Amino acid sequence: MENYLNLMIIGATRYDIDGNRGGSLWAYSPAEADDDNRVGNEVMKIACDWKHIDQLRNHAGNLPSMFTVKAQMKAGQGGKITFKALELKPQEPIKKTA
Repeated sequence: MENYLNLMIIGATRYDIDGNRGGSLWAYSPAEADDDNRVGNEVMKIACDWKHIDQLRNHAGNLPSMFTVKAQMKAGQGGKITFKALELKPQEPIKKTA
């Protein structure tokens, strides 16, 4: 199942272990306003391909920055839901009006 997530990407890491390449995006989104059990921002780690880290290098000077992330839901360890990024698209900054 594919989802589109609006996330503030704050950083990324990548790895190459014996030719197995991949990476992780670190992002946050505001906690749901109607959830009394959370406050502030929710930080999440999203798996991604090696190429996404290279793509983010073009935006390194602007991070953290908002991106639309096309992601696929997957079952992770312990039956928890995880996401794998399929596409990253930077969002246009919102222009303030006077």
